[in-house]
Amino acid sequence: MLKHWRRWSTAVYAGTLWIGLGFWTATHRPAPTVDDWVVMYTLAGLLLLVRKFSIPITERDRLYFDTVYLVGFSLAYQDRLQVIVWGGLIYAVVSAFQAKRRPAAQLTAGTAFTYCAFVSAVVTQNCFAAQPLFSITQVLPIVLYGAVYFTLNVVLVTAYFVLDMGIKGLQEFRRVFSVQFVMVYAIEILIGLLLALVIHEAGLAGAILLTGLILLVSYSYRDYFKLAQHFKQLAIRDELTGLYNHRWIQSWIDSRIEASQPFSLLMVDIDRFKRYNEIFGHVQGDEALKLMANLLRETCLPGEEVARYSGEEFAIVLPGADVKQAEARAESLRKAVEQASFPGVHKLPGQRLTISVGVASYPDMADNKRDLLMMVDDALYKGKFTGRNKVSIYTSVLDELKRELATDEEREIIQTIKVFLAILNSKDRYTYAHTERDVRYAEALGRRLGLSESALRNLRFGAFLHDIGKVEIPLEVLTKRGPLTRDEWNIMKSHVEIGVRIVEQIPSLAPCLPIIRHHHERYDGTGYPDRLAGTEIPLEARILTIADSFDAMTTSRPYQQKRTLEEAFAELRSCAGKQFDPDLVEPFIEVVGEIGLLSEEAEQDPA
Repeated sequence: MLKHWRRWSTAVYAGTLWIGLGFWTATHRPAPTVDDWVVMYTLAGLLLLVRKFSIPITERDRLYFDTVYLVGFSLAYQDRLQVIVWGGLIYAVVSAFQAKRRPAAQLTAGTAFTYCAFVSAVVTQNCFAAQPLFSITQVLPIVLYGAVYFTLNVVLVTAYFVLDMGIKGLQEFRRVFSVQFVMVYAIEILIGLLLALVIHEAGLAGAILLTGLILLVSYSYRDYFKLAQHFKQLAIRDELTGLYNHRWIQSWIDSRIEASQPFSLLMVDIDRFKRYNEIFGHVQGDEALKLMANLLRETCLPGEEVARYSGEEFAIVLPGADVKQAEARAESLRKAVEQASFPGVHKLPGQRLTISVGVASYPDMADNKRDLLMMVDDALYKGKFTGRNKVSIYTSVLDELKRELATDEEREIIQTIKVFLAILNSKDRYTYAHTERDVRYAEALGRRLGLSESALRNLRFGAFLHDIGKVEIPLEVLTKRGPLTRDEWNIMKSHVEIGVRIVEQIPSLAPCLPIIRHHHERYDGTGYPDRLAGTEIPLEARILTIADSFDAMTTSRPYQQKRTLEEAFAELRSCAGKQFDPDLVEPFIEVVGEIGLLSEEAEQDPA
């Protein structure tokens, strides 16, 4: 019912303008002469001819010539405005009958343009009665004419949008109103002025010749523009999915940060997509990527944009969204994918295709693109290493540490450590994710044991920094798939002393140094680097030793298969009094039973 009412309302709107113009020309001007009929039908014919041609300016804006001819003829034949009005109205009616879609819209547009040209000419005549409007030397009349035409056109177009779409019409008009919009109108009025000068010098023959030139230019430029747009789309669109590509999303982020406009970024990765490709082949994998792209595109809200960031990764930008809003949107996307049907998913774990989503926000979490991308990437991989099919917001104990430090010098050192961790993360993602899990396990056990808040703080920071020394371990040793040689093992063991050397530059972190140095000591005194035994090992280091070993046992690595929860518990109990403090094993097992296995579904390859 509302749709039909709007359709009739726009038709009545056009009819009102049409009748008003017709009534004025019938009552205020003399009957047309033969020359008037010639001008009227020439104008109507040229308008109908050029209506089929336009020059694209941008993807959204086009240069139409109906305004050009109405402006040109109303300026050239200012003493015959009734003829110009009837020519415009004939064009509006005939073009409406020719329109295959939305004839009321075409009738409204033709009538509104005619109305604008008529009113602009009348106003300018009254203000500059003694000056010819088409004279290039008389600038003020032309400026007034253009200003009246543009203002009246904006008012009429806005009214049409509101009648056609209701309150959403105002939003739609604001969307199309831009600098390009104003420039197109300025160009149309200037070409109309040129047409008026041609008619003044060469009459209707000159108008016809100029029309031929316009049509040739329009036809030639249209092909050029299509070609340019084709290459532009190739530069910013992903060929397989049709989404925006990596280049476009980078440019979007740059422009948003340059304008200091807040937004959130979601990084989406398809879980176990490598296995999907191995089972069904890359052709079927490509089809799954297309289905995923369509699903993400359809699920996005107005204003949000989705791009294919890399192989099976997608980036989604949420303008104006804060972290909480972004988390809610990410969760709705995750659920939509989880419930969607993809071919062959019955052969995958869980019999479904799922996604992991990392979330970060500008400027709340990062003030530059590099840090933002690093954060959202870390959040994504943290989610993949700790279970998949989840939404992860970027968090870092290091950022918490930086906020708690007292001096600027200490904060600068923490920034240096952050760089070290970024390097370590790029060398071995397992170590970085493993560290985050160690922090959670160790803190949970510390709370169970009743440690003070200051001791928990030191434990948390020590657990986070305990492997920082691995930044100086050669990559071939750090990620070696087979057993280490004696020399390689000695290199690997040196990471505890390297870590102490890095962290000891921060005086406020001095309580963390024993944790970093002694987390590989064994309760029976056979550990390294100082072969401490029993309670000689600091309590916090004994806590971290259990957390560190448990996570290593329950996470797959190239050189070992992960153990089940029961197998890991059995190993902890069998090593109580040897590797681990026997008084800490059972409390730790109870803690894991409460918080759950953080690496429950993790695999070495998070693809």
